[in-house]
Formats: sequence, structure tokens, C-alpha cells
Amino acid sequence: MYVFNQARKRLEPTDTQCQYCETGHSSSMEDNFFLELYKEKDRTNIIVYRSVKYQKIPVGISRCKSCRDIHEKAETKATLISVGIAIALEVILFKIDLLFGMIGLVAAFVIIFAGRDYFQSKFSEDKGITPKVDGAKRNEAVQDLVMSGWSFTQPSA
Repeated sequence: MYVFNQARKRLEPTDTQCQYCETGHSSSMEDNFFLELYKEKDRTNIIVYRSVKYQKIPVGISRCKSCRDIHEKAETKATLISVGIAIALEVILFKIDLLFGMIGLVAAFVIIFAGRDYFQSKFSEDKGITPKVDGAKRNEAVQDLVMSGWSFTQPSA
């Protein structure tokens, strides 16, 4: 069950049971994870002009303080590791050749973003909880909104 918080323009959960460990309870609304969903309202495609208008709504997923701490630590650790790997790769490639280093910049960005998501999920699962976004996608309210036309990705023109 959810209520719409008019001041913050978001759906807030009324159930406090943690969706990630399924044993703890949310003690504060700020412990919860808010996943943004998008719904396209209007799209304009003219030969020289493209535009899209959409709605955005954050949906709260109940999360206990312990799971919030695990998610935050996993995110920090995953970011540091991914950036470290990308920097090490760049140093090696620049030592080999300037051209390799320049081409390697693309690989470095892929490593940072994909590696961050991978390590974040792995660290959460290692602690016995569902990764942040995976747990949110399993939420019934989120699934209902997706079935009614909402999306996880922001529409673009």
C-alpha cells in the first residue's frame, strides 16, 4: 500500500517490512530506496524538431537501516574498485602507446559503469540481501506501474 506525498511528489510505502532482507523494518522514510519511474505523455517528431514530454514519479521501496547501510557501502566500494580498475587499465594502455590510451578511454568508461553495477550487486548478494535495483523491480507496486505503461528508463526525443 502506498500514499502520495504531495510535498515531495512521490509514492511512499505504508508497509514497513524490508523488501531486501524480508526480516527488518523501515524506521524512517529516508531509509527507503526511491526508484524513479517514467511515463511518456506526448511526443513530437517533425523533420527538424523532436520533443518528448513525460511524467516522473519516485516510488519508495521499504528498506531497513541495515540494508540501507549495506547498499551504501556496496555502492561506495564498487565505485572505488571500478574506478581503480579503469585507471590501472588507462595507465597500462598509455604506457604501451598514446593511441591505445585514447581508445582505452571508451573501455574505461564502460568498466566504470558496468563494473560499478556488477560489483554493487555482488557485494549486496554476498551480505545476503537483494541488490538495490533488483529488489525494487520485484516490488508489486512497481510491477503494476510498469504493466500500466510506466518505464525504468527516461524517455528521450
